[in-house]
Parts: sequence; structure tokens; C-alpha cells
Amino acid sequence: MTDDMPFHLPPVDPAASADVPADVLSPELLASLLVDGDDELAAWTLRNAMAASSRAAVYDGLLRDAMRLVGENWRSGRWSVADEHLASRTLMAVLEQLRPVTTPESRIGPSAVLAGVAGEQHMIGLLCLEQVLADDGWAVSNLGADLPDTDLAGYIARNDVALVALSASEEPRVNALAEAVVAVRVAGGARPLAILIGGGIAYERGIKDRTGADGVALNLTEARAFAARHRPADS
Repeated sequence: MTDDMPFHLPPVDPAASADVPADVLSPELLASLLVDGDDELAAWTLRNAMAASSRAAVYDGLLRDAMRLVGENWRSGRWSVADEHLASRTLMAVLEQLRPVTTPESRIGPSAVLAGVAGEQHMIGLLCLEQVLADDGWAVSNLGADLPDTDLAGYIARNDVALVALSASEEPRVNALAEAVVAVRVAGGARPLAILIGGGIAYERGIKDRTGADGVALNLTEARAFAARHRPADS
């Protein structure tokens, strides 16, 4: 266990806990658990936080702050590249444990497609958004990172899609993002289809107009609200 970040382990047995003080579920605790590779207790931490708040709020707050701490410790040299990679991989395992329970009925909701544009390697944000939308009854197809425009367009053309969320992390991906938006528009034809941009690139000035997207979300709460506004009326 790393000694670089002070934190307090929960003063309870995680398997038996039903009532956890809010101040125990801190970003410092979660960051330390992730960098230690403890997916079970990290999942327990997030699950308890979601007992009091929505998934979007917990992922936007506790989870985002924890990963910010991981990044800060890596950039400062307190944690190594290996530590940062382990934290990211552990988080992937945690998110798998927290995946919403689906039923046959959940497959008939409006369709949302998520993808990282060509060259984009980050996908944790896509996984988080997938779960947030699934909680709201969307049938989500997460096509993952680094998706070529042609493959994205082919999927859109073959399926009745109401929402497309595209992710990119940095300004050099602007052209790839704009090309992906065009590809989606062409493939969608005359169908009503809303395109949302997320990821680090959402903070770039004028990114909505530069890419031709319908909206930009700086976090999951904003993405969830955009999806609700563009949900088909008959679903």
C-alpha cells in the first residue's frame, strides 16, 4: 500500500456495512484503493456513495476527484507510471462490478451509440456514460476507443440510433471529431439524431461550432440532461 497519500480505511466490515459515514468515502481513500489495485473495496466505496446520490453525481464528484488525485500524484512523481496504469486498470474492473443490472425490457429503450474518435485511446469516460444512460433506460452500444469514421458510419446506417456521444481528450483530435460528426450526419440521413461531444476536448473554446455537433457536455450530469432533452417522444 502506498504511503504517499494519507487516508482512513472504513471503520467497518465492508461485507456487512449498510450505513457508512459520508466523510469516510473520500477521493483520497478511493485514489489509494485504485492505486493499490483493490477493486473490491473501491467498488464498495462507490456503491455506498451511490446509495445516497445518483450514479452521475458520484462519478462526476467522488470518482472524478479520485482520478484527478491519481493524475496529480503521477505528474508530481510521487506515483509512477506503473501506479497510474494500475489505478486505471483497477477502475475498469470496478466499473464492471458496478454495471447496471439489465433486463430484456431494457433492450427496447431508445438507442444511444458511444465512441472515441479515431486516434483517441481513453475510454473510462465512455464506460461511465454508458452506465449513466443505461440507468435512464437507454439501450447503449459502446463502440469503444479509436473508432474509424467508416466503421462508426456503418453502424449508424444499420441501426435506429437517437443519440451519438463522441469523445476526445485533446485539441489535436478536433479534425477527427469534426470528420466523425460529418460521417454520423451522412449515415443518419433524414432521421432525427442528436450528436454530443464529451471528454477533455469539451473545454476547447467554440468546439461545438468547430465540429458541427449539437451539444457539448463537460461532465456526466450535463450529458445525462442532454440525452433527456433529445430522447424520442415515443420512448
